[in-house]
Amino acid sequence: MNVKNSTNNEALNYAFSLTFNPEILRIISYVALIIILLIGAILTETMVNIDPHTTAIYKLFGFNHSCNWLDYEPSRTVAAMLLPLWEIPFLFYIIFNFLRIQDAYKENKAPRYTYIVSTIFLPIEILLTVWFRIVFVWSPEVNFLHHYLPYIGFQFLLFLVAFENALYFYAMKALPFKNSRFLAISYLVVLFAVTVAYTVVGLSIAFGHPILDLINDPAQRVFFRSLTNFYTILVVPVPIILSVLELKRSPNHQLSFE
Repeated sequence: MNVKNSTNNEALNYAFSLTFNPEILRIISYVALIIILLIGAILTETMVNIDPHTTAIYKLFGFNHSCNWLDYEPSRTVAAMLLPLWEIPFLFYIIFNFLRIQDAYKENKAPRYTYIVSTIFLPIEILLTVWFRIVFVWSPEVNFLHHYLPYIGFQFLLFLVAFENALYFYAMKALPFKNSRFLAISYLVVLFAVTVAYTVVGLSIAFGHPILDLINDPAQRVFFRSLTNFYTILVVPVPIILSVLELKRSPNHQLSFE
């Protein structure tokens, strides 16, 4: 960071300049989210006196999802207080992600459709990020559908970011494995399919018309639980690894205040 000032009988004038890679913001946000879940798990296991087989999630799905760690007091309040540790850096990441795509487009490094997609996605991503906090407004014990909808928005958000990044990094020739377009498309197709399957099953249960009998059919329950675990791999460790790789592959950006 550079700081400049002038004292020639004039008001002090400071200029701040910071060079960084936006991917560091996503890494920070993901690490914060993992920490929030870990703290929620510890509080739930040590301070929440509820039979895990009687929770709303268990009664609907036949097993407790990791979000169950954030559903009961005091874990719920603590997690809600810590949520900005994820929300703020992720919001900044979304904004700077758009700005770097905009810069790449202006410099003729990224195609026009990439810029158009990012322009459309930006307000949607911002809204879905700030609306995620509604999971703490509605308890699953009171209204599971209202509790579940912000999580679906969160899933949709992660796919939009992944799609946007694939377009940008491919244009910048910064994708792993020699800028492999095939692997990028494969990841997006798999992520989309798993996200849709997860959402459809979850919504069918939330609306009271389940398409899978997760309570009475062990095979279907194992299938859906495996699907949720696979989804977690796709949206947590994979993006973190990609962000770490992109710290070296993608260009840094300069933020200045004068």
